[in-house]
Amino acid sequence: MRNARIAGILLFLFAVSFAVFGSSILNSSASPASPAPALSALVRAKLPVRLTIPKIHVDAAIESVGLTPLGAVDSPKEPAHAAWFNLSPLPGDIGSSVIDGHFGWKDNVPAVFDDLSALRAGDAVQVTNAEGTVSTFIVRELRTYDWDESVAVVFHSNDGAAHLNLITCGGLWDPASQSYAKRLVVFTDKDTQ
Repeated sequence: MRNARIAGILLFLFAVSFAVFGSSILNSSASPASPAPALSALVRAKLPVRLTIPKIHVDAAIESVGLTPLGAVDSPKEPAHAAWFNLSPLPGDIGSSVIDGHFGWKDNVPAVFDDLSALRAGDAVQVTNAEGTVSTFIVRELRTYDWDESVAVVFHSNDGAAHLNLITCGGLWDPASQSYAKRLVVFTDKDTQ
């Protein structure tokens, strides 16, 4: 009974807080008649939809993914697709946006990042969003990490610039763990020219 009363009080406080503060937040960026559709249309227009890497002949659709139930970054459903990690900034925004993709798909089916290791500093990577705006990034460096090594640097930056980091598997396939032994990360910076 006590827990139900506490839950009721918390729900009441949340409802009051939303009534006071929430409506002003929703209405601040959209028309009062339809705040949610206007906001969602704006967000949808900025979502990345296509990844192009001319040097390695990548022209791939981009899926949006979050975390798996185990807390890892999810991967695209299709081997030929890339996947934007939707808890990272939009490509072109300040911070480190992250896109991952498959490497070495079964039965020799081509995967989007099979040739990612062929990139070099100075190569171009482009992301197109749903409204057709193209953001160009320039490869800064490639790094290989052991599977259990921390890659926190991939997800965070504090230099006030826009970055795009591409992640895929690498190294040898381990049948016991059903995974590759390494991770390859391509670090890029937004082209400001």
